[in-house]
Amino acid sequence: MKRDQTTEGFPVVFSMGDPHGIGPEVILKALQPSRSPPGISPIIFGDARYLERLAGDLGLDSHLEQVKVVTTDCYEYPPAWGKLEARAGHFALRCLEDALAYCRDHDLPLLVTGPVNKQAIHLAGSTSPGQTELVAACFPGSDPVMTFFSDRMKILLATVHIPLKSVPSALNKDDLIRKAEIFIQALHQIGIPHPRLALCALNPHASEEGLFGTEEEIILEPVVRALCRRHGRNILSGPFPSDTIFRKVLENQFDGVIALYHDQGLIPLKLVAFESAVNVTLGLPLIRTSPDHGTAFEIAGSGAADSRSMEAAIRWGVRLASTPKTR
Repeated sequence: MKRDQTTEGFPVVFSMGDPHGIGPEVILKALQPSRSPPGISPIIFGDARYLERLAGDLGLDSHLEQVKVVTTDCYEYPPAWGKLEARAGHFALRCLEDALAYCRDHDLPLLVTGPVNKQAIHLAGSTSPGQTELVAACFPGSDPVMTFFSDRMKILLATVHIPLKSVPSALNKDDLIRKAEIFIQALHQIGIPHPRLALCALNPHASEEGLFGTEEEIILEPVVRALCRRHGRNILSGPFPSDTIFRKVLENQFDGVIALYHDQGLIPLKLVAFESAVNVTLGLPLIRTSPDHGTAFEIAGSGAADSRSMEAAIRWGVRLASTPKTR
């Protein structure tokens, strides 16, 4: 591995993630020449010696001569695979913080984050719900939006890591319009000039004309009208009952979905694209992507981790970060 050398090609910055999980493994696997996009210059923030020894155990050491590693801290190898520990959370946080600072200081367009364990980073002192919020906090005044991209489904989450009981009060027209505009821009960047979006309802059966709630009439329908006035009547439809709309998405009737809360969007996504879906944070000065899985402590250290979601995180990240915004 190269260490702290000047890179050539499109820079892709990685944070290593929890050293007790599968993050380092899937990063190394995804960076094999047969799996990574051509013309990228990977820069991993973590521990060079740890990664070298892991690569050797995985039989990948011969493929990593062109990977730059910036050692942010040292971590023993082999680690306590699969064990929840504050020190592992602290290491993962340090990797993320240093990777973010590097991207910010060098005006780099793409950060790919290895998975962290939320309990571990909380034990290490973090009060953020997850990496999305940690990344967003480094760019005050930005408008972070959590989305998920896969070939079969693209989803915007209107709310993220909040209790289900808090979702209705967290929804408002202006915020939904702002997030939808950012989502539309990203779809333009990946070659969908006239995206067709579907808006999920909050209540069962889209409230049955107010029988089960008023959020559809008061909040959601005005969002649809406002965006259609701005972009044309095909830009956004709904609100639709969420128990049927995702089937229409899979039938290619829509290019993307606006889901109102975490599980509303992620249950169908993970059913159809668990190995290939990618968490994409939009609305920041850079693109941040991450595989759509966690630390997988139960298989950490076995060498059995599937790197397809990390590979997709790199591909989608490069695609979004290397394409200029249309407006």
